[in-house]
Amino acid sequence: MSTNTNNEINKKNNLISTVLGIYVLAIGFGFPLVVRDRYFDILIFKYYYYCFCTITMFAMLLGYYLTGRIKFTISAIKKFRIKSFISKCSVLDLFILLYWFIALISTLTSDYLYEAFWGNEGRYTGLFLITWYVVSYFCISRFWEFKSWYIDLILVAGASVCLFGITDYFNLDIFKFKAPMLPEQRSIFTSTLGNINTYTAYVGIITAIATVLFATEKKRIKMYFYCVCMIIGFFAIIMGVSDNAYLSLAALFGLLPIYLFKNNSGAKKYLIILAIFFTVIQCIDWINIYFKNHVLGIDSAFNIVIGFDKLHYLVILLWTIVLLWHLHDSKKKNEQKSYGNKLIRIWLILMAVALLFIVYILFDCNIAGNADRYGFASNYLLFNDEWGTHRGYIWRNAIECFKELPYWKKMVGYGPETFGILLLQKTANNPYKEIFDSAHNEYLHTLLTVGILGLTAYIISILAFIRNCFSDRKNNVYIAAIAFGIICYSAQAFVNLNLPIVTPLLWLLMGIGSARSSVTQKE
Repeated sequence: MSTNTNNEINKKNNLISTVLGIYVLAIGFGFPLVVRDRYFDILIFKYYYYCFCTITMFAMLLGYYLTGRIKFTISAIKKFRIKSFISKCSVLDLFILLYWFIALISTLTSDYLYEAFWGNEGRYTGLFLITWYVVSYFCISRFWEFKSWYIDLILVAGASVCLFGITDYFNLDIFKFKAPMLPEQRSIFTSTLGNINTYTAYVGIITAIATVLFATEKKRIKMYFYCVCMIIGFFAIIMGVSDNAYLSLAALFGLLPIYLFKNNSGAKKYLIILAIFFTVIQCIDWINIYFKNHVLGIDSAFNIVIGFDKLHYLVILLWTIVLLWHLHDSKKKNEQKSYGNKLIRIWLILMAVALLFIVYILFDCNIAGNADRYGFASNYLLFNDEWGTHRGYIWRNAIECFKELPYWKKMVGYGPETFGILLLQKTANNPYKEIFDSAHNEYLHTLLTVGILGLTAYIISILAFIRNCFSDRKNNVYIAAIAFGIICYSAQAFVNLNLPIVTPLLWLLMGIGSARSSVTQKE
C-alpha cells in the first residue's frame, strides 16, 4: 500500500476519532454539569442533552460512511454475513445486542407499545433511549482512540460536581438552585444531578475511578491529582446523606484488595486509602459538631461509624502503621515485594466469614425475630414494607405482580419503562399516598420490564465487561479503574434507579473500557 494511501486512511481515522473524542467529552465532562432550570427539569433536560449528543455523533459517522467512504460502505454491506459478524463480536458485544433485541421484542409485544418505546410513563428509559445506549457503546468501542487524559477530564468534572454537592451540605446554595423549592425538599436535592440517590450513584463511580488510579499511579504529580479527587469523592459521597453510598463503598473496599494485594506497594496503598477514608469521616464528625447549625447533618448508615467514640484512635492507629510501614520499606528497599496470591486468599476467606456473619444477622433479625437487639442498625437489617423509604413495599408488590404475569411476559417483560403502569392498579390507594413508577432496584425493575431474558443479558453484559477489564489490567490501569466504577454502580443499583442522569456515564465507560485501542497503555 502506498504512503499516500496510508496517509489518507490515517486522516479519515483521525476524523472519526476526533468526532468521537468530542462526544466522549460532551458526555463524560459536559453531561454531569449541564442544567437548564435548576432541579425543575433536570431529568428531561439531561435526557434531551444525551439524545441530542448521541444522535448528532451517530449522524456524523453515518454521513461520513455514506459519502466519504461510499464504496467501502456498499462493499461492506454486500459482504455482510451474520456468522462472520458474530465471530468478530466478543461475549460482551453479543449480550449487549441480545439485551437490545429482547428490549425490542418486549416493546413490540407490550400492551403499551408507545409508552414502552419512549419510556414517557416512567423515567424515559424506553426502547428509544436503550437503542442510543447500545449505539454509543458500539461507536466508541469500535472507532474511538483511547487516551488516558479523557479519564482525567471526567474526574475533573466529577470533582466539580462533588464540590458543589459539598457546599450544599453546608446549606450554602451558591448557585441558588434551591431557593424556589419547598423547604422540605431542599435536603433531598443536590449539586447538578438532582436527587441525592442519583448524586451518590455518580459520586460512587468517580470515587472508585480516582481511588484505583491513586493506588496504581507511579508519577507523583498525577498521584496527587488522583488523591485530591479521591478525598473530594469521600467527602461528597458521605455528605450526600444517602444510604446508597455505603453499597458503593462496601464494593470498593471489599474488592479492591483482590486487585492490590499482589505486592507490598498495593497493600500499603490500600492501608493509606483506609487511613484517608476514616480521616475524612473523623473530619465530618468534627464539622457536624462545630458547625451543627450550618450543615445538614448525617442521617444515614454512616451514623454508625461516626458515632463510634474511639474513631480518632482508629485514625491515629492507621496512620501510625502507614508511617512505620513506609520507614520499614525505606530501609529495606523492598517496595515491590511480591506476595503472590497469599494475601488475596486470606482476604477472600475474611470476606467469606464476613458474608456468613451478615447472613446470620439477617436471619436473626428477620426470621428469628430478634431485631430489637441490633438497635439503630435494625432499620437496615429488618426487611418490611417500611424498609428503605418504602422500598420494601415496592419490591413486595413488584414480585407479586411478576408472579401473576403470563409465561411469555415473564420471559420478555411487560415493556421497557412500563413498571408504573403495571403496578398502578395494585398500589392504588397505598398507605404512603405515592405513585410508584420505579422499583428503586435496577435489577428488579429490569426483570419486570424486559423479563428474565433481558435481565440475564444485562447482568452477563456487566460481568463480561468487568472480566474483560481485569484481563487487561496489566496493560492499562485506567481500564481497571473503570471496572471498579462499574462495580460500584452495579452495587448501588440494588437500591437505586436506572436514570438518564447517571446511566449514560455507565454506557460511556463501558464503551471506553472496550475500545480496541485501550488494550495497551496510552498517554
